[in-house]
Amino acid sequence: MILTITMNPSMDYTYLVPSLQLDQVNRVDNPHISIGGKGINAGRVIAQLGEEVLLTGILGGNVGKSILDSLLAEEHYLLDFLTINGNSRNAITIMHDGNTHTELVEKGLYLSDEDEKLFYHHLSMLFEQHPITVVCISGSVNSANGHFHAQLLQFIRKALGEQIPILMDISGEQLKNCLAQTNARPNFVKPNQHELEELIGRKLCSSQEIFTVLESTLFEGIDTVMVSQGGDGAIVKYQSTFFKIEIPKIAIVNTTGCGDSTVGGMAVALNKQYPIEQALSYSMACGMSNALSKTNGTIDAAQVAEFIKKIHLFKIKE
Repeated sequence: MILTITMNPSMDYTYLVPSLQLDQVNRVDNPHISIGGKGINAGRVIAQLGEEVLLTGILGGNVGKSILDSLLAEEHYLLDFLTINGNSRNAITIMHDGNTHTELVEKGLYLSDEDEKLFYHHLSMLFEQHPITVVCISGSVNSANGHFHAQLLQFIRKALGEQIPILMDISGEQLKNCLAQTNARPNFVKPNQHELEELIGRKLCSSQEIFTVLESTLFEGIDTVMVSQGGDGAIVKYQSTFFKIEIPKIAIVNTTGCGDSTVGGMAVALNKQYPIEQALSYSMACGMSNALSKTNGTIDAAQVAEFIKKIHLFKIKE
């Protein structure tokens, strides 16, 4: 069973408008409403790919209740969230002026030190109750503890061992602190190019510069590092081998959730022990399929199969 962890779920409102006029009233159609959070989106994709998935994380308040009720209504997953004090967040995405999207995202439910202890106990119970084979840790956490994800990774490694694949789709200080520690490493990380630049504090102007960063000790001991580049595909380091992934052009409907769908596809590929080339194509195809849907974390299996045929992997060096 695949476990996804989402520490900051959200109620997502997506507005599709021809153009966004600043400092004016923009009259728009009613938004498309869905449940968000990177781990939830990944979990949706995992379920649509036919794998058993358990969603966990934290929820709170009226927004949290609405999120849980909506997920229960979808009837695709096992759900076991920890409820804490406070209110879960709302997130607004405005798709406008072609493929431009503007986001307004609340900080979300605050995780206190006491809540952390409760969540670790909650995870321990889940590990006792379910045979976990893959773990996805995705998205932000609203916490004063900049090492939360690093400590979470250590906790899971100690509880489940080194053989369980752990995927992490996080960014900023939390990712930096995860990579700084050597006693616990994830199997897969997926910064986009902007997040990678933020991580190292400088602009990356060529593929060769990206290769050099990925070869540094920063990513040592991580099986797969995927640097997503939107419509330009991705650069991947798998152990000592580099791949450039090229994807076909598609008529994008919604970019939100594409990275999460890629992670969901990779989790399934690891669970099925696909060879790396197959796993990369499979995961990228899931991200592409999500881009054709208005709903985050939604794919079409037939589309995924067709996209796989059109994705090209080039082995750069070994």
